[in-house]
Amino acid sequence: MKKFPVVFLCTSILMLLLISCNDNNSKKLNREKKWESEGQAVNITSLPSISFEEMKNIYETCDFIDLIFYNVDFSMSINTKSNIQRTVGFIATNAAKLNPACQAMGRVFFQRNGELLIEADMYFDEQCQYFVFLKNGKPAFANDLNPQGRAYFSQVFSQVKVETITQ
Repeated sequence: MKKFPVVFLCTSILMLLLISCNDNNSKKLNREKKWESEGQAVNITSLPSISFEEMKNIYETCDFIDLIFYNVDFSMSINTKSNIQRTVGFIATNAAKLNPACQAMGRVFFQRNGELLIEADMYFDEQCQYFVFLKNGKPAFANDLNPQGRAYFSQVFSQVKVETITQ
């Protein structure tokens, strides 16, 4: 009979732990969505879209863009206003769904008078075509590439050797 309080206490503690773990998992699932990719589930997370004001600032004041690619034997620098604005225009207004299975293929630096306005990781493969903008070195915003941007970068990358990263 004296074992009953101990068993009851242990069972109660175990139930509380299970409930708190389950609550944390449900909160995590509210932030993440699942999708099927080549037959296996992949976690999808999201960040907000970069604000219109920030994009307008980049569009109007940026005077230099550097694109540094990790697995390609070249980089790109853009320094004419019309080409800068065309490149900035490749960024869609909608927020991207981030796929942790994808890896960034490069970093994009948007500059004004030699000062960094904002930087972004560029994702561009069959599954992922978006920019993840960084603030203080951490992902803050994510935007898809629009169809014109996808076509442009597809053409650029078709002209150079792009190595596929295997995990």
